[in-house]
Amino acid sequence: MPRSLAIVRAAVVAGLVAAALVGCTQTPAAAPTSSCAGAVEKVLLTDDSATTVVSFAAADVPKVFTIAATPAPTCYYKTTTTPAAVNGVTYTVTHRTLLYIGVSDADAAALVAGLRKTVSVAPWTNSYDNAPPLPAAGATPAPSSAATPPSSSALWQYNLNGAPTDDKGEMGYYEATPISAGTATHAGLSGAVNVVRIETELRSPQK
Repeated sequence: MPRSLAIVRAAVVAGLVAAALVGCTQTPAAAPTSSCAGAVEKVLLTDDSATTVVSFAAADVPKVFTIAATPAPTCYYKTTTTPAAVNGVTYTVTHRTLLYIGVSDADAAALVAGLRKTVSVAPWTNSYDNAPPLPAAGATPAPSSAATPPSSSALWQYNLNGAPTDDKGEMGYYEATPISAGTATHAGLSGAVNVVRIETELRSPQK
């Protein structure tokens, strides 16, 4: 499966599972917040992401993604692979997952706004965007429902039409403010908290 589809599936599955679990009548007892080493139930109910825990350093995230250094992610995962050569070009592929658990509404909004600013210029292109519609001018936003927490997700590709010897990549996110109580319980979190998950992938030709 292409990584772009995997990231999209990860974002969509997280949202669908969150909605589905709300109606469950039997859920395991809530556990204390999982450690990152437990991959927080495979990074919130999916396993398409990097799950190797590493220490977060803002400088480790390539500048092309321009992810803010603060707030720091609750958990940071990184996987680097060297797939088989494509058309004679060998690539190093590095996938990163930044998981923010329990961030404030303002920090969640700022993280997403920062991503959207980054991808608003070339050579970024949109692949998928599931942002909630903005209310009409002067309209009062409808109150959110506890059964359907506000969420959004999107995926963008970097330098999609670049030469085979160019860096290429993609960045996607999933935001829930907050996640459902069922998802929180299943993932071993202590409550239905705000969650932002950012995934990046950079494919760099080996020189």
